[in-house]
Amino acid sequence: MDFTALDLRIGAFTEATPVAAGVRFAVSLGAASVEVTSQVTETYDAAGLVGRQVVVATDAGGGAVVLAALSPTDGAVLLQPERPVADGTRVV
Repeated sequence: MDFTALDLRIGAFTEATPVAAGVRFAVSLGAASVEVTSQVTETYDAAGLVGRQVVVATDAGGGAVVLAALSPTDGAVLLQPERPVADGTRVV
């Protein structure tokens, strides 16, 4: 797997909009922002996620996903920094 094609950053949910496939989130990455669609509504209240920081993987083509662990008992568990850091901070 070519991990050099991925860019991992800390981002914060800034907006949550319900859509047929789940929830469309706007995510601030500091100087840039991305939109992602997620089905974490089984585990989280989407509106309650606004302001929360998470780990976001982006690629050169503009695609983005929010990273989560999939627990057999707890469903999707969002990955997040231990303490707040600036949006857009690179994950290494």
